Amino acid sequence: MSLFNELKRRNVLRVGAAYIVASWLVIQVAETIFPLFGFGDTPARIVVIVMAIGFPLFLVFSWVFEFTPDGLKRETEVERSASVMHKTGKQLDRIFVVLLALALGYFAFDKFVLEPARVAVLMEETALQARSEALVESYGDKSIAVLPFVNMSDDANNEYFSDGISEELLNLLAKIPELRVISRSSTFSFKGKGLSVPTIARQLNVRHILEGSVRKAGNQVRITAQLIDARSDTHLWSETYDRKLDNIFQIQDEIAAAVVEALKIELLGAAPHARKTDPEAFKRVLQARFFWNRRSPGDEEKAMDYYQQAIDIDPGNAAAWTGLSVAYLSLAAKERIPFETGMAKARKAVATALSIDPDFAEAHVRLAQMYEQVNDWKAARHEYLQALALAPNNPLALGTMASFTWKDGYLDEAIDLFRNAEDIDPLVATWPAMTADALIKAGRFDEAEQAIYKARELSPESVFFQDSLILVYFFQGHYNRALELTQALPEDAHKVFGLTVTYHAMGRFDESDAAMKQLTSSTGKHVPLLTATAHAMRNEPDQAFEWLVKTLKTRSFRLGEIKFEPFLKNLHDDPRWDNLLKQIE
Repeated sequence: MSLFNELKRRNVLRVGAAYIVASWLVIQVAETIFPLFGFGDTPARIVVIVMAIGFPLFLVFSWVFEFTPDGLKRETEVERSASVMHKTGKQLDRIFVVLLALALGYFAFDKFVLEPARVAVLMEETALQARSEALVESYGDKSIAVLPFVNMSDDANNEYFSDGISEELLNLLAKIPELRVISRSSTFSFKGKGLSVPTIARQLNVRHILEGSVRKAGNQVRITAQLIDARSDTHLWSETYDRKLDNIFQIQDEIAAAVVEALKIELLGAAPHARKTDPEAFKRVLQARFFWNRRSPGDEEKAMDYYQQAIDIDPGNAAAWTGLSVAYLSLAAKERIPFETGMAKARKAVATALSIDPDFAEAHVRLAQMYEQVNDWKAARHEYLQALALAPNNPLALGTMASFTWKDGYLDEAIDLFRNAEDIDPLVATWPAMTADALIKAGRFDEAEQAIYKARELSPESVFFQDSLILVYFFQGHYNRALELTQALPEDAHKVFGLTVTYHAMGRFDESDAAMKQLTSSTGKHVPLLTATAHAMRNEPDQAFEWLVKTLKTRSFRLGEIKFEPFLKNLHDDPRWDNLLKQIE
């Protein structure tokens, strides 16, 4: 009998085939399951090695031994007439069919369910990394600030229109990835100050300035625009447009195209175009934005009314729907309307905006913020990434994504995003202040101190940087300075927390105990994370973990807020710490 026929008779081939299919299935399941429990690649490699070692052993076993009605025997001890190899072969065939069906089922599940999810995650992570790398690169001379266009109309109330045209042009130019465009918050801070172009350019750190004027009378509009090289204070280009209001979008496109040509920008994609909508609806949106940005008493209501008028005129106006969603979010946050009602209306408005224009970046940001409100972190991250992909130079998209990324456990990426937002919006204190908070979590206290000083310079009247500066002084070991600032804080949980940890660090344990009692019994109940961190700093791990569990029950904290908390570092070697992180992930 040939060797091949003997292998078949002894079921060696069947055992080998069944083993290969079973091994593949075990390896695939291991590679899927192990990462869910935080295991690295090593356990999966061990499974592969074990299955590989077992293969020849199983083949040898099937060659040497036979299962008989009397038990396991060596094949040489079984008479051919009494052999049940053929029955065993049929059983192996059934086992093989079952294993093959399981393998095919898993393959289909992996292909059509798991693979798309893996690809989506990989694309998001790659896109975020690519954007972060691109944003930190220098734009060289390809930088511009769009100053508020001057209202030259006879009617002073037409200022909303000149401001709106400036903002629309800014937003249009910001869509050009090759061009660094300073945000509205910073450029509009120069409105009415009469500073020279070179002075403004130096403060904004840009090479070019786009300025102009708007004269509107009825349905006629005249827009004069001029592009200035701030280094030499010379005009690179200027143009005057006399058109009907119906052609306002064409004017925007022509100005953007002229800027691109004058700056010799080599576009990697198509030139951006203004969104065309009903001219009357466009006017209402500009009026709404004017009042929303001004925020005098009653302006929020005026803005909502104008947004609604724009929608009544043109239900397909995505900007109006998005603006209305922001207004509802604000009213809900301020409890001026029931929270659930405000959220529902905001969600409906932003969903309508995205159904009209899926590429409207601000709408994606607002939707992401709504997902955060209901603790849907995965959906929020997706929307933030969408917004950044559509508007990589938008400080709102950068800043909100930075805050989310930090809380999601990616602190270094968050710091880069905050700094990119600061680069585009250099005169707004929010970004260096947020950068400082992230730097504190990263343990980079000297850098954080400089960022706080910068924020205070931009907004000297603000008191919101005090908490961050206290933390910097504390971790630098300047306890007296930290205590002095803490004692000046208003009476709230943060002040009691600051006194608790600072007194303890100074060796004033009785005073720390008294503050800790106050924090635990009343103030800290509403902010359990503060109480947990105070216990941790006082080397009271049992109480710290007790309050951390209470923190988790709120479901409002995410990985980055726990993982990067400096006061919790002395808990990291406790076995309970890893279990805690797994509950958050």
